[in-house]
Amino acid sequence: MYQNINIGNRIRNYRIKKKMTQEKLAEYSDLSVNFISKLERGQKKNISINKLLNICNALNITVSELLDDDLNINGLSTSTKELVKILRTLNSKDSDKISAILIPLVKQYKNLIDDK
Repeated sequence: MYQNINIGNRIRNYRIKKKMTQEKLAEYSDLSVNFISKLERGQKKNISINKLLNICNALNITVSELLDDDLNINGLSTSTKELVKILRTLNSKDSDKISAILIPLVKQYKNLIDDK
């Protein structure tokens, strides 16, 4: 299912979104800069689950987020996809803050349109 996913590109994209250097990612994931560099350039094709978990933890994302990317949101509207993509770029604290604001608003709106 995941055989065609370029994990290195996805790691690079998340790292850049988080404004993190390869050096910082290597430090936070307890891996070498050389390993991160080769992985991002596609020169390293295989990665152990432990190393993948270390990288995901360092990037503050789940393995599912890294592997699935847009696959989890294919059935959603364009605006909802955009919202999900934006939320995915935030750290969990900021995402929780935004969700705490949005969820009650959406529920209130839904109640209003259901009452009509």
